[in-house]
Amino acid sequence: MAEIDFFQVTETGPVREGNEDAIGVWPHEDGLLFAVADGLGGHAAGEVASTLALEVLGREVERAPGSWAVGKRLRRAVQEANLALHGKSLAVPELRGMATTITATAVVGGSVVTAHVGDSRLYMVRGDTITQLTKDHTWVAEQVSYGLLSAEAARNHPRRNTLTRSLGSELIVGIDVLTLEAQPGDVLVQCSDGVHGPLDDRAIVGIVCDLAPEEACRRLIERAIDAGGTDNLSVQVARVTSCTPTTSPRRWWHFGR
Repeated sequence: MAEIDFFQVTETGPVREGNEDAIGVWPHEDGLLFAVADGLGGHAAGEVASTLALEVLGREVERAPGSWAVGKRLRRAVQEANLALHGKSLAVPELRGMATTITATAVVGGSVVTAHVGDSRLYMVRGDTITQLTKDHTWVAEQVSYGLLSAEAARNHPRRNTLTRSLGSELIVGIDVLTLEAQPGDVLVQCSDGVHGPLDDRAIVGIVCDLAPEEACRRLIERAIDAGGTDNLSVQVARVTSCTPTTSPRRWWHFGR
C-alpha cells in the first residue's frame, strides 16, 4: 500500500489565451495514477489533443486486465491514446496535425512506474538530490546526447521546443517505460515544459523540499512565471509518505521506438 500526499495545478499563464495543457489523477489499485499532457496543433487542437489523451488513458488503464503488470497497462493505454488522437486528426480537418506530450506515473505499492512521450518531465527528489527520470524527446536533447550541443546551450536554443516524438503525430509511437523503487519521503514532480523550462533543478528542489504539495505546486507556478515563463503551466507534486517494500529491480527502463 502506498500513501501519497498529492496536489496538482494547471494555469494558462500570462501570455496565452487558452490552456492546451491537461492534468489528471485517478485512484489506482493501492496507490495513485497521475498524468500531464501538453497539447499542440494551434487553435483548439492542442486542447483537444491533451484532453482526449488523458480521457483515453484513464479509461484504458481501468479496462486493462488485473493480471497485467502496471507498466504493461500504462504502455497499452498510451498506445490507445495515440491511436485515438491520430484517427481523430485524420477524420476532422480542423484538428489536422494535433498532437500532445504525455507523462503518466503510477505509484503502486513500493514502485513508481511511468510511461512517457514528449518533453513533459518527471523528477524525483530524494533528500536534497533531484533526478530527472524521463528523457526529453526533443531535437536539442538529441544534440546534447550526441555531444553536439551543451546542456546550457540547449536551454535557450531556438529549437528547444521541437519534439521528435509525440502522441497523435504518427500511427505508431515509441513509448518510454520506467520502473523504480519508491521510498518514504520521496517527492515526485511531474510537469509540462512551461514549468521546467524557466526553472533549473536547484529552484525545484528548494521549493518541494520545504513545502507541502499544494503550496509547492502554487509556488512552482509563481516562480516559473517570475522567471519569464510565457507558456501554459502544469505541475503535479506527489510526496510518498509510506509504501510497501518491493522485491522488483531497483530501476529499469525500456526506451520505445
